[in-house]
Amino acid sequence: MAMIARFLPARWRSALLFAASSWYAGIPVWLRTAAIAMVPVFELRGAIPIAYLSWNMSIWHTYLWAVVGNMVPIPFILLFLGPFSDWLRRHSRHMDRFFAWLFARTRRKHGKAFERWRDVALCLFVAIPLPGTGAWTGALAAFVFDVPFWPALAAIFAGVLIAGVVVSVVVYVFAAIPLWLTLVSAGAMLALLAGIWAYNRREKD
Repeated sequence: MAMIARFLPARWRSALLFAASSWYAGIPVWLRTAAIAMVPVFELRGAIPIAYLSWNMSIWHTYLWAVVGNMVPIPFILLFLGPFSDWLRRHSRHMDRFFAWLFARTRRKHGKAFERWRDVALCLFVAIPLPGTGAWTGALAAFVFDVPFWPALAAIFAGVLIAGVVVSVVVYVFAAIPLWLTLVSAGAMLALLAGIWAYNRREKD
């Protein structure tokens, strides 16, 4: 909301920020944190920084409610995505072709590795707090690879716990050090990753 308001005239910006703050002022901070963590793409990697840095929630409570919110939709996805996709395939030829293509492509590219390390792979996939990973996409992967409900739920929960620790530590540490040092550290990390990628590519060639 604050980013949108920056592009508005000063009078409109003040009114918009006041309306937004008034709207969620009555909502408990723990509930806001859990609600953001339920949203795909944002999940706990978005909820933890907002709750800790903007709403001054303790890091422990932030972690707890972000994990709880992130896990709320997962049992429903695991339980109902299969029946829902079956219904779509029965009623739409295009959806039937799409799901057939999705299953065949995903299992062809990742099938052997996933079958060998199924629960560990699913846990690590959820645990890495990067765009395109997380509990929602982990639940989709469990659906595509036909992982049973309880093993999938346990692996995703373990991954969410690990991801919450990683994000909490990063937010806590980087909030306590100067911005310039944060930028230097991020630049050094990117340079290191680029060097590793270039080295591996040269070895393959």
